Amino acid sequence: MCIRDRINAEYMGILYLITNMLRVARNTILSMLKSQARSVTWKNMDTYYKYDFTNKMDFIDHKMRFPVFRTMDLEGKVENPAYEIANKETLMKILDIMVTHREMDKVYLSLHRQGRITFYMTTLFEEAIGPAIAAALKKDDLAVMQYREQGFLMHRGYNTLELLHTYKGTNKDNTLGRALVYHQAHRERCILPGSAPIGSKIPHGAGAGYALRVKGEDKIAVAFFGEGSASQGDFHAGVNFAATLGAQTLFVCRTNGYAISTSMEEQYAGDGIAPRGIGYGIPALKVDGCDPLALYYATVQARKMIMERKGPVLLETMSYRGGDHSTSDSSGAYRTKEVIAKHKAYTDQLGDPIIRLGKYMQHKGWLDNATDYVTKLGESVRAGCLENAKEVDATPFPHWKKMLVDIYNEEPWHIKEQQEELEAHLKKHPECYPLDSFKQWSSSIQRIHNIQK
Repeated sequence: MCIRDRINAEYMGILYLITNMLRVARNTILSMLKSQARSVTWKNMDTYYKYDFTNKMDFIDHKMRFPVFRTMDLEGKVENPAYEIANKETLMKILDIMVTHREMDKVYLSLHRQGRITFYMTTLFEEAIGPAIAAALKKDDLAVMQYREQGFLMHRGYNTLELLHTYKGTNKDNTLGRALVYHQAHRERCILPGSAPIGSKIPHGAGAGYALRVKGEDKIAVAFFGEGSASQGDFHAGVNFAATLGAQTLFVCRTNGYAISTSMEEQYAGDGIAPRGIGYGIPALKVDGCDPLALYYATVQARKMIMERKGPVLLETMSYRGGDHSTSDSSGAYRTKEVIAKHKAYTDQLGDPIIRLGKYMQHKGWLDNATDYVTKLGESVRAGCLENAKEVDATPFPHWKKMLVDIYNEEPWHIKEQQEELEAHLKKHPECYPLDSFKQWSSSIQRIHNIQK
């Protein structure tokens, strides 16, 4: 046998061994998944292959509508005393975050118009969703973000200055400027990063919730997305995975009327996203996205159901996007005065979450004058955000070498090669790059998880 034939024979033997190892691993994983699926206690296994047969032909029509759960009216009055919140601090924090978020949006949007940050997204009339849901969860529940959850981040500890550092990608951004704007991530705050491809994080939320159930942890994963994301295949794969295998996941769909420029009428014919949860076999609820109390209680109950049943729940928050999708969008091109007038009856039903909660706090005697309180807090936040802008403008960007670290535990040859090529290029053309605006290089690079601490 020649050397080449011997090498080929040894190669085929190794390949056969690897193939068998992969086959054994695959069968082991499938067996584990099936075992875990059978251990899902909330699924009624007796319903499979058992159907009621009838000689009457009735097509199920899609005209059946989900009601939208709310606790308070537009005047801040709660009809059902079961949904009163006795904890003043809980609601004060939600109100403060909503006001802070709205004023921050105004200032930072103007920074974009001035060219001081590259991108921004406002959350007008949707400010209640993030902080109200965060208040109802445990601090160590994993959060898989989309991009309009800045209020959730504030409830987990972010402030307006820290957020602006992430928007600009300065050296004080905990991801060192390597994440896209609105893709914040923080290990200690249990914030998993977002991702620009729409809906791509929904399966991550399902997988995280599944892992939590398998490990027997008293935690859930919450995955945020918009109704436009629910048209992506990732939504169907993620929700079906969570439902079938039993994931401790709360899916939160933010239905604000538009997927960028695509309206609800152009996206689907059914009653939104909540009915899809029923189709996949999980409990679902539509909730008023401008009612902080309803959002809070819906999340409390959803988390309780997830932990008791060891399976997912879907919440669809009903709101209306008050501004453009982002600074890359101009909604006046597709949301004309006629379109806004057509939606007026719906938006009038929702009202303003800040005004509604302020009136509730006033009815409870926790605020003497909600309007004055909101106005003064807004002025203070605005002044603080303007000061933030000065500080962030003076903060250098991370050293350019840092964009190539924290990826591998041990730096491979091709990264070193790229770094050397880039360094040589910068030395050759220093006049083309504003290197003075970057922080000076330090030989001892702290990794991201250390910086976050």
